[in-house]
Amino acid sequence: MNTADMAMNFANVVNLIAVLLLMRAIIKNRNILKGYNVSGTLLTFIAILGFEIGFYLMGNYVSFGLGIINLAFWFMAFVFSLRNLMRERRIRQNLPPPK
Repeated sequence: MNTADMAMNFANVVNLIAVLLLMRAIIKNRNILKGYNVSGTLLTFIAILGFEIGFYLMGNYVSFGLGIINLAFWFMAFVFSLRNLMRERRIRQNLPPPK
């Protein structure tokens, strides 16, 4: 393992801890995501997916494994923020909730 791989692994461990804390907060209170931008969360998810593909292709399986949680978090943030946006639009247009 070279120095670059060790640096990426360390950064991914720190990121994993941060994402787990954020994920716990969102699961407890989904209203936290009201300030999240839908397109921003989607682009972040796509970018992290690109990093994951790169880690896999480079053979850095530790960073790849640690990054899966990060990828799941940003997918969850995208889905919840999209649901909040759709709910707000329905309320503004006085539409009934979907069945």
